[in-house]
Amino acid sequence: MHIGTFYRSCISIILVLLIIYLLHKVRFLFEPFVLAFNIVLMPILFTIFFYYLLRPIVGKLHSWKVPRAISILLIYGVLAGLVVLFFFLVWPTLQQQTYDFINSLPQLAEDVRRQIEELQSQELFQGVNLNDSSLTDRLTDYLSNAINSVSDYVSGAVSFFTTFFIVVGTVPILLYYLLKQDRAASRKLIRSLPRNWRHEAHRTLLEVDRILSEFILGRVLLCFLLGAMIYVGFLLIGLRYSLLLAIFAAIVNLIPYIGQIIGMVPVVIVAFIDSPTTVIWVLVINLVAQNIESNFLGPHIYGRKLDIHPVTTILTVLIAGTIGGIVGIMVAIPVYMITKVIAAKVYAYLRHRSTRLPESADSS
Repeated sequence: MHIGTFYRSCISIILVLLIIYLLHKVRFLFEPFVLAFNIVLMPILFTIFFYYLLRPIVGKLHSWKVPRAISILLIYGVLAGLVVLFFFLVWPTLQQQTYDFINSLPQLAEDVRRQIEELQSQELFQGVNLNDSSLTDRLTDYLSNAINSVSDYVSGAVSFFTTFFIVVGTVPILLYYLLKQDRAASRKLIRSLPRNWRHEAHRTLLEVDRILSEFILGRVLLCFLLGAMIYVGFLLIGLRYSLLLAIFAAIVNLIPYIGQIIGMVPVVIVAFIDSPTTVIWVLVINLVAQNIESNFLGPHIYGRKLDIHPVTTILTVLIAGTIGGIVGIMVAIPVYMITKVIAAKVYAYLRHRSTRLPESADSS
């Protein structure tokens, strides 16, 4: 009996849903694998991150006839020296600012309420009665809820860093062998594939490698320069927690487009508690720094813009944050870009194959 395309599609969907339902029922069988995956995930992510950061340096030293093993060990020594300098020069200030900021969180909402009331008492805002509309109370409630959410994320971040320090001993070892062998693993993978797939698989891996290299190297360098510019600006206006806020803004700027907005939220709140004038100065500093990054630094570092729409970025980050939390947000964009490349390659292959089948049938 012939079954139409519509009914075959419905049967396929029902079977897929049935499989998902059955897997959900026996999900306890997969808990050990999920636990093992969570343990291995962070070392792998950090290894890939530092691999793309350090690979150009290793390649440059290797081009100068320095053996790869010696090059990697030299880089490890330089990184160890930078870490020591960080703990001696930067960490004391950063630790103190972090401690003061965390202790001031319970008072933050009240400080915002007080600043709004002082702002209303000024002549420019006397015609606006915020108390009658309960806007002040609502803003305070929103801010309190935001502070509670931030506290939860801070707790998650602490757990994240605890896990990182537990498994950090594996990262230098994995990174050493990955840098030493470089692209040997990808060549072995390509040789294991059928011969007619190797050319396209090689092109796909090169494209994925280029995407990861451009994104990681470009974003890290841009975030470092942006953080330095913002920090200098915050120092000039005497903003509290300047180092902490600049580092936070630089880290979240790894997320294209919306990272700039996320990084400015705590900065504006801290500046508003100080005075509305400080808010204006903070916005000016951020606007100047972002324009320098976008119009001068970005084109020279990237060479071209990311091929991803801002709306797609927002949706991808929201979905990834819901699924994977902070880690999901950080890896959302490169994972999306890699998936996009692979999907495009698979679609092109299937389309090419579907057009060749009728031609073969006609020739026969």
